[in-house]
Amino acid sequence: VPTPDVIIDEVCKFYNIEPSILRGQGRAKDISMARQIAMYLIRSMTNLSLKDIGKEFDGRDHTTVLHSIERIESLSKTDPEKTEILKDITANSNIRYE
Repeated sequence: VPTPDVIIDEVCKFYNIEPSILRGQGRAKDISMARQIAMYLIRSMTNLSLKDIGKEFDGRDHTTVLHSIERIESLSKTDPEKTEILKDITANSNIRYE
């Protein structure tokens, strides 16, 4: 099972942003999307609770994490590009996306 740090590092590499920016409060569209993808992957690949995932991202509330996960789940069903991004991020690492 990959650690949250490993998943965050892979998402950061894909989007070419610093982990501190991904974990921070930035609201730019690409940063928000990268953060939501990271939250989704952490939830699907680890046993962390929503609350614990929120702690990884500057102490965000569990409802914010839940919204992010639901948004990526929805987008991955309707947007083939998002599905490819999820596969690309996980293929470039030792983490597996199912």
